[in-house]
Amino acid sequence: MSTHSLLISGLPPNCHEIVDFDLVTLDGRLIVVGSPRKDRLACTWDPARDRWATFELDVPDENFPLTDLTAVGAATVDGRIVIGGGGEHQGFAMWDLAAGRVRLGAQEGGTASTVRADFGDRSRLLVGFAGTWGVELWDPSVAEPQDWHDDGDPDDEDAPATGPEQPSPYDSLVSIEDLACQSRASSAAAAGLWAGRPVVVAGGRHGGVLVWDVEAERHLAAFGDLDETPTEFALATVEGRTRVVAAGGQSLALGDPASNEWDEPLTVPGDEISCLTAGSVRGRPCAVTGARDGTVCVWDLAERRLLGRPFQGHRGRVFGLRVAGLDSRPVIISSAHCDPVHLWDFPS
Repeated sequence: MSTHSLLISGLPPNCHEIVDFDLVTLDGRLIVVGSPRKDRLACTWDPARDRWATFELDVPDENFPLTDLTAVGAATVDGRIVIGGGGEHQGFAMWDLAAGRVRLGAQEGGTASTVRADFGDRSRLLVGFAGTWGVELWDPSVAEPQDWHDDGDPDDEDAPATGPEQPSPYDSLVSIEDLACQSRASSAAAAGLWAGRPVVVAGGRHGGVLVWDVEAERHLAAFGDLDETPTEFALATVEGRTRVVAAGGQSLALGDPASNEWDEPLTVPGDEISCLTAGSVRGRPCAVTGARDGTVCVWDLAERRLLGRPFQGHRGRVFGLRVAGLDSRPVIISSAHCDPVHLWDFPS
């Protein structure tokens, strides 16, 4: 098989692109959850069966009777898919996908990026805001009490009591004002575990790159800027150590949180990098970069080399990338401007 074999591609009916997506596992099946950039719609794709489904979403803000979903993250809660996201004209909101029901009303301001953050046995939705500082972590398992949507302002002290106090998504909200996102891709910030501690990686509010300890509320590592400012981030385990993977311009670099030092950057073929992901495939640490001209590159992080040739199947800017396992084989899933979602065989 070719080292850059395109296995399958597709889109939901009457849609011309998927602007962002996330992955979940539901009933043992890999599911792509995305936004077709149509008002009040989200979609899923089961790549093993090549089945698409679309779902209508309730309006998350009574003062703005549309949805603007250019950033989407997804998680499973009690066997159901919960999505969260927003766009330039809509603040972050959450929905029960199948029911279309709002779980969190739209927040103020716009949304640049959303991605699920897995911290061991718990998941959060990591939200970034391009052009301003701050990122947030929302718990997708907690919904606003339904009467908040039915009866109005939850802060109204004169509102009648409706029963025992219910948990609120605001109770567990984490705001990190020292971080700043510089892109609208899901890789504008990254999250995971470092030495067993939940961390978020993104650009620092005052420059550089920070590894932020969510529980201690302080940075664990601070990197200086590279010649090309990093805008995309991931975490990867390389030779038994957690490393920061950062990309910007046409540069890809590994950073060591223990020393706050960058390795010599790699030069990435194609146009400027627009998104990034990282993971482990067959025990090999890897990163995948997507570029504005549609180029997709796969990297061996341990050997610091390109795996195979760049993928050239997309016609426009790559919006999103993920590495996943499908029927016991590693694959790459990508989405791009005005193009179908592509599923690629992972190069050997």
